[in-house]
Amino acid sequence: MTRNWDPRRRFACAFVEQLLTAIAEGDRWSIARRTTGALLEQLLLAESSDGPHPLPRLRHTHHGLSVNPLAVVDDDVAVVIGTADGRDEADAIPLLAILVASETAPHPWLAAILDTAVEIDEDSRIATVLGERTEAADAQIIDRHSPLDPTVTEIDWNDPAAVLRRHAHGTVTVADAAAGIPGDRSIWPYAADTCATLSDWYLRANYPELVREHRRPC
Repeated sequence: MTRNWDPRRRFACAFVEQLLTAIAEGDRWSIARRTTGALLEQLLLAESSDGPHPLPRLRHTHHGLSVNPLAVVDDDVAVVIGTADGRDEADAIPLLAILVASETAPHPWLAAILDTAVEIDEDSRIATVLGERTEAADAQIIDRHSPLDPTVTEIDWNDPAAVLRRHAHGTVTVADAAAGIPGDRSIWPYAADTCATLSDWYLRANYPELVREHRRPC
């Protein structure tokens, strides 16, 4: 019998899989949604520069968790230990993830530690245990590294006349995108996360705090 049938453990394992995909694809938006503290800072910095990556073995190669990861959940902390499987057995990487529950309901997981050496940095461990990493500090990190999506950095979102799209009947500008933002503020986090319209892209470009407001279990 697998212990991971427990919904809390399944969510923890699924969360780690999604984070591995985000790292492999260099998806800064997804990384910012799912990490906290020093790990958040390190991954966003690495994806925005040519500097060293904190987890080079996970970069650019999609890795999923092995069939039987060990997931332990205790209230607002979870530990996932397993193997990140690559394209073949030679790519398999030992993996340790420590997750903490978000401060905001419904309290989705955030990765505080992700290590392929199965050696935990002492400062990160102590900060996690003592609860020294706060989401208020995360917000400052996210703001420093915004915009998170490279697609939106190519556009001057402060210029209402900047052209976003051309079509047979004219153009769509930044002003048009801004005018199309939903009036219901509660919709904004979901819109920024899905980016189905140019107005959604406007939200993602101008309101980086929305990355943490779209609350799903993982």
